[in-house]
Amino acid sequence: GLPLLVQRTIARTIVLQEIVGKGRFGEVWRGKWCGEDVAVKIFSSRDERSWFREAEIYQTVMLRHENILGFIAADNKDNGTWTQLWLVSEYHEQGSLFDYLNRGTVTVEGVVRLALSVASGLAHLHMEIVGTQGK
Repeated sequence: GLPLLVQRTIARTIVLQEIVGKGRFGEVWRGKWCGEDVAVKIFSSRDERSWFREAEIYQTVMLRHENILGFIAADNKDNGTWTQLWLVSEYHEQGSLFDYLNRGTVTVEGVVRLALSVASGLAHLHMEIVGTQGK
């Protein structure tokens, strides 16, 4: 992710564009940051534990890989009435893998590409976990 100081001020510089999803712990928005599209997952302050845990997971070094969603920052935004907790990541036009698979039929070639991508990301995670044991 970004340096901690940048992470703690990023919410002030992102312009939310449109809501692209809703889930158990909040909403996901497409936003603009430095001219680029980003995904902003917004939690309410009552779900702080979930936000904190997800931010903690994303901030581990081993999550840097082309087949793992790119994390940008964790921040909060106080609008005077309540505090929003933000997770900012790369934006993907197709949405989540779940959304993509539910939108329509995937070709055999597409399934193979997805499987290879998932396997590559998982292999990276397992190499990092094995490589850090006992240190």
